[in-house]
Amino acid sequence: MLVAAVLFLGAAVGYLIGVRGSQTASNAVDVGFLTDMSEHHDQAVQMAIMELTHGQDPIVKGFAQDVLLFQRSELGEMAVLLADHGAIRPEYDTARTAMAWMDMPAEMGSMPGMASAEELTGLGAARGDAADRLFLSLMSAHHEGGVHMAQFAAEHAADPRVRELAGRMAKYQSVEIREYAMAQQRLGVTPAGNGDSASDPMHDMGGMER
Repeated sequence: MLVAAVLFLGAAVGYLIGVRGSQTASNAVDVGFLTDMSEHHDQAVQMAIMELTHGQDPIVKGFAQDVLLFQRSELGEMAVLLADHGAIRPEYDTARTAMAWMDMPAEMGSMPGMASAEELTGLGAARGDAADRLFLSLMSAHHEGGVHMAQFAAEHAADPRVRELAGRMAKYQSVEIREYAMAQQRLGVTPAGNGDSASDPMHDMGGMER
């Protein structure tokens, strides 16, 4: 798993470096998505660390390891792309307006799927089986929100690299939502979502490898 992640990151960075000299196509979606999804990923990484620290189920901890490895890799990709677009992430502020780029302006802390401060505190305090169950619930909702944002960017961003990255996120987070639902059923938890966002990610994003 770790080797695959390292190879993935190396290939992604190599690709980005290889095209940085070319003119960068850009619109409000590119910078907005990269900025807001970076904040979204940061919280996912935070929750994954909590599960790895306090959870007990090896499969659920494996899910958290995947989130930690791949979303950190994607954070690196997004930082490079933001630099190519001449942008930097603003200071962390949960009241910052986010998602205006998809005509759904909201406070950054209220982006779809973002866990509240109380939910993060609860996850940090949970131990063992309780941590596993809460992580699956929060991360499922988090991924559903991420898929919604990524699908829009995959369709509307100007930079083909942003569209490809967003499409990849939508595809694999949709797969992970289904995996989480199966784990929840095994642990005796009824998944909260209806699974619509995971049914057909990006219509036809097949052939991409993570």
